[in-house]
Amino acid sequence: MKDSPKVKAFSLEVRLTKLRLKHQTLKARIAREMKRPSPCSASLQMLKRQRLRIKDEIVSCAKRLQSLGHTTLAQREWI
Repeated sequence: MKDSPKVKAFSLEVRLTKLRLKHQTLKARIAREMKRPSPCSASLQMLKRQRLRIKDEIVSCAKRLQSLGHTTLAQREWI
C-alpha cells in the first residue's frame, strides 16, 4: 500500500527536523574543536564533511517537501 501524501509529508518533516538538529550538533562540535589549543585537522575535516552531507540531505528533503506543497517547514532558515 502506498503512503498518502499527508503521511509522506509528515515523514519528510520529521526527517528534516532530525537533519537540522544533526547539522546544528555538528556545527557545535566543529566550533568546540576549533577552540582547542591544537585543533585536530583530521577530526575537523571529518566533521565538516559530515556537516556538508547533512546539508545536502536537508536541501533535498526540503525540495521534496516543497513539491508536496508544504513550504513553511521546507523554507525555514536552518543555518
